[in-house]
Amino acid sequence: MNIEHFVLLLMIVISTILVSGCSSIFQEPSVTVGSVDLAHINATDLSLNITLNVENPNPFGIMFRKITADVSYLNGKEWNQLSHIEKEDIDIMVGESTVLLPVSVRNEDLIKAGFHLLLSGDISIQVTGIAEPSFFGFEPRIPFQETRSIPLKI
Repeated sequence: MNIEHFVLLLMIVISTILVSGCSSIFQEPSVTVGSVDLAHINATDLSLNITLNVENPNPFGIMFRKITADVSYLNGKEWNQLSHIEKEDIDIMVGESTVLLPVSVRNEDLIKAGFHLLLSGDISIQVTGIAEPSFFGFEPRIPFQETRSIPLKI
């Protein structure tokens, strides 16, 4: 074995140790939907505030490279998409943090589904998403999902 092969093998071993060492240091945070609140509704617009609760068990803050979520409403027995949200580069502190995902929707989408949704007094909302923290190249995908019924007050 010549010196070049030895150096290459040594670099591969050191890289493997560093990567496996970092993944054992990093603890995956938990992400849950904390609340889904009606922020605003009128004849043309509907706004929701979705709050994600993040528990970071690490002794250091982390960066969420991206959070994506789909927000849907229940129309009969089918889920119809209201909005798709993407938020990038979110700093997460040690311990508990919250992330606000504002959702704005044109009411015409709900009106197409029928006035009975607006007149029933509430709407079932489903939030499904993925949070992607980044830690020295280690990027787990953390899924979250929640279904809530929220009152509509026009």
